[in-house]
Amino acid sequence: MIKSATKVSWLLLSTWLFANQANAAGSSSLHEDLEALTSPAHQGRAAGSLQPNISAQYLFNRFQSLGLDVRYQSFDFKSGFFSKAVGHNVIATLPCSSSPCGDKLIITAHYDHLGGNQESYYAGANDNASGTAALIAIAEQLNSIKRSNEVVILATDAEEKGLYGAKHYVDEATPSNYALNVNLDMLAINHKNTLFALHDRSVKNLIEQFKAQSNPFKVFSTSSQFRLHKKLNDNRINWHKASDHYAFSLKKIPFIYFGMGIDDKHHTKQDTLDNLDFEKYQAVVESISAFIVSLAQQPLESTN
Repeated sequence: MIKSATKVSWLLLSTWLFANQANAAGSSSLHEDLEALTSPAHQGRAAGSLQPNISAQYLFNRFQSLGLDVRYQSFDFKSGFFSKAVGHNVIATLPCSSSPCGDKLIITAHYDHLGGNQESYYAGANDNASGTAALIAIAEQLNSIKRSNEVVILATDAEEKGLYGAKHYVDEATPSNYALNVNLDMLAINHKNTLFALHDRSVKNLIEQFKAQSNPFKVFSTSSQFRLHKKLNDNRINWHKASDHYAFSLKKIPFIYFGMGIDDKHHTKQDTLDNLDFEKYQAVVESISAFIVSLAQQPLESTN
C-alpha cells in the first residue's frame, strides 16, 4: 500500500506530536461541534429531506470555513415499500500537494441519526456525532500539511436507512482510484477503554502502525468479524456490514473501521453528550487524526 515504508516510523512520531499539540488547542472546537450536532435544533439528524437539512448545512459551512472545496451529493433512497426519499452527502476534498501523488484516501462518517423533533429526539452523540465531529477535526489537521494523496472527507447521509449515502458515493466513483477507506462510527470508548479496528486483510501493516503510536487506550484489531464477536462476547451484529465501510468493501476498496464496539445506549434517547466521556473520546480523535495525517503524507497505492 505504501511506496516509502522506511519513512513511516518517524512520520508517525512527528505527526503524533503535531496532532496532539494542535488538537489540545482545538478541543473546544471538537466539543462545540458535538454540542451543535446533538442539539435540539438538529432534531436527531434524520435523513430524507428534499434539501440539505440543518446538519448537512452545518457540515458544509464548517468545511468551507477551513477553506476546503466542499459540495453536496444528493441521491434517492428507498423509504418504505413504495416510496423514496432524498439524502445528501457532504463531500470535502483536499488535493494532493506534494509529489509524487498516490491514490485517494477517503475518510467517512455518517452524520444522520434517528430523528425526532425539538421536544423529543434521538441525539445520537456516539452514533454518530462522534465520528462526524472527528471528520471536521481531521480535516483541519490535514489542511495544514503537505499531502501525498488526494484526501476525500465524506459525511454520509442515510446510513441508518441502509448505508445509502456510502453506496451512492461508491457507485459514482472509480474504485481503482482509491487506496483506502477509513470509516469512523461510534468513537466514544467507554470504561473498557478499548478502540476496535476491523480492517481489510491487505492493510494489516497500517493497523500495526496505528497500534505502534503512544495511544492512551487499548486497541483490538482484526480482519475477522468472528474474532470481534468473540472479543465482544456478542454475535448479534455483522460488523463487516454494520457501517459505511461495507459499501467500500463491496467495491474491493481496502478499509479500516474504527469504533467502540457494543454501546448499551445505542439507538436510545440516552445516547447524549452528557453520557459521553469526552476526554477519552478526544484521545481517540487525536490518535486517529495523527494516524491519518501520517497516511496522507505517504503516496498510497490502490490494490484494485
